[in-house]
Amino acid sequence: MNLLPILVSTVLEYADVPPESLTSQTNPGLDLNLNSYDMMSILGRLESDLGVHFDERKLRNLSTLGDLDDYIRSQLRH
Repeated sequence: MNLLPILVSTVLEYADVPPESLTSQTNPGLDLNLNSYDMMSILGRLESDLGVHFDERKLRNLSTLGDLDDYIRSQLRH
C-alpha cells in the first residue's frame, strides 16, 4: 500500500506548495520549512486518520515523506 498520496494531502494543509513538488524524497523540515509544531500537527492528524501510533524515538530517524510512508506501512502491518 502506497500512503504517499495521503501524506501529500495532509502536508498540503500546512505547506503552500504545488502538490507535484512533494515526492518521497521531500524533507518537510528542510524543503518545506515546516516547524516542529506543523510536524506534530501532521503526525497527530495521520495518527487519527490512519489509526497508527508514532514512537517519538523512531520519528527522529525519519527525514523524508518516503521514510514516513515506510514507517506507517510497517505500523499498519502489526
